[in-house]
Amino acid sequence: MAEEEKDWNAEASKVTKKVQDFVEEMAMALMEEQKLRETAEARIDELMKELETNKSKHERLQRTITELKSSAEEGSQLREERDALKNELDGIKTQLERMSKTYKELVAEKEATIPVQELLALYIALLEDVFYAQPHAKTLFLLHGRKKQMTRDEITKTAGHEATAIRKALGDLSRADLIDYDVETGNAKLKKRLYPT
Repeated sequence: MAEEEKDWNAEASKVTKKVQDFVEEMAMALMEEQKLRETAEARIDELMKELETNKSKHERLQRTITELKSSAEEGSQLREERDALKNELDGIKTQLERMSKTYKELVAEKEATIPVQELLALYIALLEDVFYAQPHAKTLFLLHGRKKQMTRDEITKTAGHEATAIRKALGDLSRADLIDYDVETGNAKLKKRLYPT
């Protein structure tokens, strides 16, 4: 009887040991699983941060692309306006050459100088018919008017030209030292009158 009890105790010890070993293995497996989960969560956090950074970079790049497209379109428009102005300037040069030639022919025929009034009439016709429609001349003309200072918006509305053409004309006239032009406020003021009003 004692032997049977002894066997049962030994058997119970073996089973208990196996259960303890199993529990320890499970605990270690759970710890490994926990570490893997923590590592995965840390990696997910890293990837989320990286995703946010990439989103921000993508938005910045989109804004830059949009700005570059807008600049390219504006540059293209300014080139077209420049070419149109160059063509008109070439036309003006041709007209001035013709006028000079006509003047010389008239002088040769009359053997006298053309009266100042006639020459002035020719120049007025050129200014009214050729230059008047151009943003540069129209801007200078407006600044010679009653108002000594005008804003870019006032000039644009009064001149009847597009805002980009007036903006370019104001910049050119400022660089030529004919007007004072503040880009930020848009105020333009004539530096020196070219003719009395």
